[in-house]
Amino acid sequence: NDTNDGDSSADSHRVLPACVNIGNLSRGTDGKPSMLRFREVETFFHEFGHVMHCVLSKSKHSLQAWAWSAVPWPGGVEQDFLEVPSMMLENFVWQPEILKRLSCRPKDGSSLPKDAIDALSKSRFVMDSYSRSRVLSMSLYDLIVHSGPGPTYSYKGQDYDAIDLYSAILSDATGVSVIPDTFPVASWYHPMMGYDAGYYSYYWSEAYAADLFSEFEQASSVVQYDLGLKYRETILSPCAMLDGNTMLRNFLGRDPSIEAFLMRF
Repeated sequence: NDTNDGDSSADSHRVLPACVNIGNLSRGTDGKPSMLRFREVETFFHEFGHVMHCVLSKSKHSLQAWAWSAVPWPGGVEQDFLEVPSMMLENFVWQPEILKRLSCRPKDGSSLPKDAIDALSKSRFVMDSYSRSRVLSMSLYDLIVHSGPGPTYSYKGQDYDAIDLYSAILSDATGVSVIPDTFPVASWYHPMMGYDAGYYSYYWSEAYAADLFSEFEQASSVVQYDLGLKYRETILSPCAMLDGNTMLRNFLGRDPSIEAFLMRF
């Protein structure tokens, strides 16, 4: 994401926010349109949630805009809230009615057949125990290495270097050992670009996003103009002018809960 968060200059002319997603997606070949893999579509929805957060900001000052954690200036929403809009939008791409509208066969314009859509929708949480245990182990690793000077770190009463620490935590959390002579953390950029000691926030954000999306799930269709407008005005537009809990209460009409998140499992 590359952003201009938008603010009001000294002469009171509003500077509109701008945002662009830069990503690697499947290209079209031989003059045919690109056929995105489903996970690419999910990733696009995730990142477009950040775009919406940026361009729909009504904050007067950039300090109170959405401010992705990687940008080189202070401000923005709390780390625990940053991924809420992106993970909220992810929920839509798994819904059968959205999959029907999104999918298109170039030859005749037809959507995916119902049985394929239903199967894809139901596959969302396949292998979920392992993937979530892995993210939890990464979050714990992130907190430990950013809680001390190194080069050794304590975990369960033993000292480890950075490489062996990750192996120990991952093995404990998932029951699966790291491939020998590898160090997956070396290709994991989050702890070095603004999410240091904050990777855990993905799960907090997912829990909040599930709570928000439960309001759409209770409606007759997840595509609801009035509810979408309320979401825009109470969650996206305020950005950091309000704290996350206040925004959640304004949309939900109650205190946020993790119940909708837990009910998925």
